[in-house]
This record gives sequence, C-alpha cells and structure tokens, in this order.
Amino acid sequence: MADQKYKTTRQKPEYVYLDQLNAACKTYIVRVVVAEKGRDTLSSKKTVRFQTLLLKDEKGNRMRGTLFGDQIEAFEEALQYLGEYDISAAPIKFIEEKWRTELDQFPYQMAFGSRTMIQPVHPELGPIMPNYQPIASIPRTVDPDEKYDIVGVVLYVEEEPRKIEARDGKRESFVREIVVTDESCDQPLTISLWNDLTAPKFFEKLPNWAEAFQVIGFRALKPYTRRGFSMNSGMSTRIIYKPEGDRARELSDWANLFHQKILDRQTRVLEVKYPGENKKIVSIAELRRKKPSNTIQEELLWIEVTIQNAELEKVHAYTGCSNCWKRTNLPLQKHYSCTSCYKKECICTERTTFKFEASDGTGTMAFTNFNDDTERLFRRSAAETYAIKEADDHNAFEAIQDMLRSKPFYIKVGPTSHLGQNNVLEWNLKGIGT
Repeated sequence: MADQKYKTTRQKPEYVYLDQLNAACKTYIVRVVVAEKGRDTLSSKKTVRFQTLLLKDEKGNRMRGTLFGDQIEAFEEALQYLGEYDISAAPIKFIEEKWRTELDQFPYQMAFGSRTMIQPVHPELGPIMPNYQPIASIPRTVDPDEKYDIVGVVLYVEEEPRKIEARDGKRESFVREIVVTDESCDQPLTISLWNDLTAPKFFEKLPNWAEAFQVIGFRALKPYTRRGFSMNSGMSTRIIYKPEGDRARELSDWANLFHQKILDRQTRVLEVKYPGENKKIVSIAELRRKKPSNTIQEELLWIEVTIQNAELEKVHAYTGCSNCWKRTNLPLQKHYSCTSCYKKECICTERTTFKFEASDGTGTMAFTNFNDDTERLFRRSAAETYAIKEADDHNAFEAIQDMLRSKPFYIKVGPTSHLGQNNVLEWNLKGIGT
C-alpha cells in the first residue's frame, strides 16, 4: 500500500479531430490522410531543407505538417501520399500570422518528434502505388480536389522554362511543358510543370525525348479546361521516369507496336511548336474536311476570304476597359481600376465586335471579331466604328462593305476548346491578317 502513493496514472490517448488540437495538446490520437505531400524544398535562404504535408481528417479539417532535413528521407515510407494514419504524440506548434499560408485552416502545424507514433490504418495494403489511368478516362468536368496519375509516351519537351506574370503583376511563375500521348486518345495531352518542377534536374533524364518515345509516369496531376483539356502539376506531383505496373507495361508494348502512329502524332505536335515562317493556308472546304483525329488543340491555320454581305446591324459598339475589354457604363475616357483584369490605370474607351460570314469560293464560315481584330478588319479605329454605329450611318459603312467585298484578307483560325474537352472539332477566329 505504501508504494501505491508513488504510482501515477498515465492518461490514455483519445481520438480527436484536427480542429481540437492546439499547442497544449500532448496526449492524443488523430486519424488523418496525407492529402498532399510536397517535394523536398530548400528555404528561400537555401539553408534549410523541408517538406510540407497537408493532413486531412474525416470531417474535412486540414492541418499542415512539416518535415525538416534528414526527416524527409526518414519518413518517406512512414508518411505516404494518400496514406491513412493514426498519429500520436506529434508536437503541435503555433504558427505566427506572417508565416501562415493558404494551406493553414488553423494557426497550428504538426511537427514530428522522437516520440511521435505513426500507425498505418491499413497496413495490409502495403505501399501506395500510383493509380495510372488512360488519358481518355480522365473526367473533363473539373473537380478542384481531384488529382490523377497517368503514364504517357513523350512527344515533346519544352527546352527552357517560360516566365508567366500574374494578372495583377504582383507574382511571377515559371512553366515548362511536356506533351504525351497514349493508345486511348488521338489528342496529345499537354502537361504544364510549374516553378520548382521546371528545374534542369527534372529534365536531365529526358535527353533524347525526340527519338526515344520514352514512357514516363506522372503522379497527382490536376485537370485544366480553360484551353481545351490539359493538366497542371500541383503540390504532390512527381515525375516517374521508370513507371511500373500493368498499365505502364501495356503502354510500352503499344508504343513498340505502333511506332509510326506515334511518329505521326509527334510530327503534328512539332509542326505547331516550331511553325514555319510562311502562313499555312487552306481553303474553307479543306478546313471542314479535317477531323479531330488529325487536328491538335494548338493548331493554327489560315484561310483567305472576303465578306460579301457585311451588315452594320452585326456591329456591336460599347464602352469598356482599355485593357481587358470588359464592358462598363462609365463615361468615355474615365480613368478607373478594373475589377475584371485588376489593372488600376484603365480607361473607359470605345470597343466593338462584328459578326460576319466569310467565303472563299469553296464554302462559307461564320465568325465573330473582337476589338483589335475589328480595327484591323475595318481599317478604322474603334472610336470611328463606334461613331458610325451610334449614328447608324449606313453611308459611312458602305466604304467598309465595299472593301470587305472586293479585297481578300486572311483569317487565322484554330480549334475551339471543345476539341480537347469533348473531341468535337469546331473552328474559332484567332486573328486577322493582311
């Protein structure tokens, strides 16, 4: 009995959710999925290596976790992307406001100490392998939380990163493209790799891409549908240079059997990526004969046409932003900050669109012209066209009609986004030439 007064009762850990954790929590168990697993990264001062994890519980709460230095390799297998774990005794640390990111739902992050316990919820499943899918099977309706793993035959690798500035001018990013194909889809797939993934070390293993038709894998890509259908890298994306599994073997076998088909697809891609100096001119009839199977999303062609029946009623004149053309009801020449393009020094100015039917002797095709292209087509400023439209001046418009009827001009056309999204080929005006 005397010894019992020296005994202490150890508190039994209880399951909690992420929103119940704070820096005072010591004894707990939390069940989470590694929803994102960032890449090994150097700090801005290049003195500290770290890796960021995004942990989610069944209620949808999320918390950042961070590994430092040698922990990155030590926890590589213990915390796998998409793995589900029971974690206990991991220190919970407060995050000062200036260090918080968009990942941080709460002002706390999880660290991993010597006493941290990590137990897989389903150890019998073993390592979590990529779930490679055929390109055609990836949904074209975008869920921002969904990510996909693919394997593809490399058709093109962009030589150097390109700098992309944000619309507000406050940030810049770098992007580098890889174009791949597989047996499920005639349309090649463009994969945009962003920022750290544009570094040379990620491309050194693709030195002979133009001849090798190398099969590589990508983990955790996000669909992008604003320009057809492509995919973007994200926080958890990995490039797998020697993919394994049935899907990878099937694609390698197909690539070996159908070398000429892959070569034809690569030729179409390279013709778009490295266009010649001369316009590639086709007739409207030839344009209509093209099929989705022999057209790619970025393809650009030219047709030489006239407009036999230009109508003033098909001209739409309005006032809008001098930068992005967004309509506004402000007075002409008014300076303002545009909420559409985020530019602070915009001017309310004249803008025009024009619907017309072009012909070349082999057929006709309908188009809509916007702003700068309307100026080039009419050979009038937007202000002049705006004045003609506002005055309903058919006599002044006759000179434009006569010119469009008698003088052939070039229209640059390209597929609409329906090609990549739905395998439907429709043509869109991309520019006016002379």
